[in-house]
Amino acid sequence: MALEFMTNINLTDMKTLLITEIPGLRAVTPQILIAGEGTDFTNLPIESPPPKDFDYWEDEEDHNSEQNEDKAEQEKTEEDLTKDPKIYIYHTHTYESFFSMVPSAKVANETFHKEKNITLLGKRLGKKLREKGVNTLVENRDIQALMSERNMQYGQSYIASREVAVEALQQNKGIDLVFDLHRDAARKNATTTEIDGKSYAKVMFIIGTGHDHFDKNLAFADELHQLLGKKYPTISRGVSKKPKNNGSNGIYNQDLAEKSIVIEIGGIDNTEEELNRTVDALADVISEYYWGEAAETTK
Repeated sequence: MALEFMTNINLTDMKTLLITEIPGLRAVTPQILIAGEGTDFTNLPIESPPPKDFDYWEDEEDHNSEQNEDKAEQEKTEEDLTKDPKIYIYHTHTYESFFSMVPSAKVANETFHKEKNITLLGKRLGKKLREKGVNTLVENRDIQALMSERNMQYGQSYIASREVAVEALQQNKGIDLVFDLHRDAARKNATTTEIDGKSYAKVMFIIGTGHDHFDKNLAFADELHQLLGKKYPTISRGVSKKPKNNGSNGIYNQDLAEKSIVIEIGGIDNTEEELNRTVDALADVISEYYWGEAAETTK
């Protein structure tokens, strides 16, 4: 304990030794801006390894008539549900999925699926927000398919999603809050918590610092983190920043809006029940934030 206190080296975790001893490693390691309970630099979000290819997903029978009926119903009601949207939800890594959704997957870079993926959580979040009276636009364009058409590499995902997000924001000037939903590649012990006897997937907010108004995005993420802490203790892992020198441009399209953040929902091991509970919790606090801001504006 004395050694850890004086040197930040934990002898049970060799990553703490490496980050201390290898020159420059700390500079390119994501940093915690606001730590949730149990969060330290040894269990920060892990970037998903790229899929084997964009066409990798579990072979199945046509994801069934039930899904087709849901899609038809969504198309019929989408126009009314998203008039004058205030919130925009999209998914830069459209096919990011979970072992619970892709039973045939054995390793992290097989947890990708064309239909059963992070977009299901985005749709649920949009639905729950609308139920709470907040008009929400959920992006339905397939970013990975767009990239395949253009022969783009996986590392160019944010270039492709930026184009889609810019178009949505230009067409919907009233959008105030922007969320890019992802799932972490960290394992279950870092991405799961129990609240009132029920298991939830944990969330972490990611802030890119490679643009001028990242502090406004950070303030927004902090408010959501605090709201989650009050109503769903331990569900938030906190807020982490990724600068330009962290293997990316450090922007993540967050320069497009002053309240724009990446949310990592759970990790590859989380179950659909855990993920859905967390999405509902997010809808609860996001709507509370939105209506609180709306009330302040009208004063």
